[in-house]
Amino acid sequence: LIICFSRNACFTYLRGNNKKDVMQFRDVIGQQDIKQRLVNSFHDGRISHAQLFIGPEGNGNLALALAYAQFINCPHKTHDDSCGTCPSCRKFRNLIHPDLHFVFPIVNKKKDGTVSDHFIAEWRKINADKKSYFGFNDWLDYMDAEDKQGSIQKSESSEIIRKLNLKVFEAQYKTMVIWMVEK
Repeated sequence: LIICFSRNACFTYLRGNNKKDVMQFRDVIGQQDIKQRLVNSFHDGRISHAQLFIGPEGNGNLALALAYAQFINCPHKTHDDSCGTCPSCRKFRNLIHPDLHFVFPIVNKKKDGTVSDHFIAEWRKINADKKSYFGFNDWLDYMDAEDKQGSIQKSESSEIIRKLNLKVFEAQYKTMVIWMVEK
């Protein structure tokens, strides 16, 4: 499953750092129709190989994408949400699941083929620290980009192919979240 986000599309809401706060569908604010469509597509066996979540800044698309990825990979899911307590859900909550991959804009200060994986600790931290929505400019500030523009580097394309060619390790589905794909 590849989840892509377009301009003004992917901003996250996390309820907090409490271990009981897991990114589940019930944690995503609003978007009931979309959540139900995603659940129905899973139960109908119609999971697309790619999903595009697009909308205005602050609509919670990243939260929805993470909740969906967690839901389809939870071995103990209920009818309409992940359990939130199994090892898979805990790994998704911390963004450390081996079958969850990310691509996002970065600032390449060294021009040495830097890719998103080099900033994964910062990515996990901003997702854990922000208890409200965050956007592209917040991410640039978090990376201390100064006056540089963030972008998805061309060296990232070979990493995307490499990651997508990996065998699924623990989950039923491998998920790649591409945030701010137009950058």
